[in-house]
Amino acid sequence: MFEDKEYLKFIQTSKKNNYDIVGVSVIDTLGSTYAKAGNLMLINSKYEFIGVLGSKPLHEQIFEYAKTAFETKKSLYFENIPKDDSSGHGTSKYFLQAFFLEDDYGLLGKALNSFNKTLIQDIKNDTYEFSDEKIEIKYENNKFYQAIKLPYSLLVFGSGAHVTSLIHMANLMGYKTTVIDININNKYVNEADERIELENFEDIFNMDLTSYKASVILSHNPKTDDSYLKALLNSKVEYIGLMGNKKNMKRKAEEFNLSDDARFFAPVGFDIGGNTHQSIALSICAQIEARKNGKI
Repeated sequence: MFEDKEYLKFIQTSKKNNYDIVGVSVIDTLGSTYAKAGNLMLINSKYEFIGVLGSKPLHEQIFEYAKTAFETKKSLYFENIPKDDSSGHGTSKYFLQAFFLEDDYGLLGKALNSFNKTLIQDIKNDTYEFSDEKIEIKYENNKFYQAIKLPYSLLVFGSGAHVTSLIHMANLMGYKTTVIDININNKYVNEADERIELENFEDIFNMDLTSYKASVILSHNPKTDDSYLKALLNSKVEYIGLMGNKKNMKRKAEEFNLSDDARFFAPVGFDIGGNTHQSIALSICAQIEARKNGKI
């Protein structure tokens, strides 16, 4: 919930324009479905939306339910059941709630102030609570458990032309993007959410890196690479990617005793066979996403 920064932007824009919002959560699925439990779609009262939950007919059905939710101010539960058993599509269960600007978006507004907690909703009687316990997404006994997370944050070291595609791809994934460098070349990284310019390479050791989940070192400078790597290894960043050839990366792993460090990925990115800057960006983000989702 909210790991994609675009959802927060959508809420902020809707609030600025005085629009109410309906939230549509996938709470459970059975069989093959496009969207899994935890996927979220937001629809404002101008019927702009963010999030994709499935086919055109399903979206049309969701919009009809959203209209009802806006009008009645009541939550709705429905199931999408395939009409043809041979279609290959499974069953999805959805929970819709209307959040009104006059109430500061109600539960949605409270969730925005409850990051790193778990929202537990009883969909039968509209009661809820926030728990400090980290609970995986699930639906049982009429209760839907959903973690409230900050947008996934990516820290990129370097601001050359080779960084542009990575920032673009990371933004497409909904990551919060931050660039750090000496003498930042803004022309190449103007799509980043945040840019931090260092006066000295050593300044990185005085920075608080606790808010970042993933990092990629693209500075292409052995001296700065080592400084950035040392700072990251002393942090809680869960993904540390370093660009370079296999021989040098093996030597780097030995030098910093990283052979068994599950956070260290070098050369950074999956081998997908491409060598363009777009392919490299895709391979890096694919690896970050796999790490984020516990697949590697």
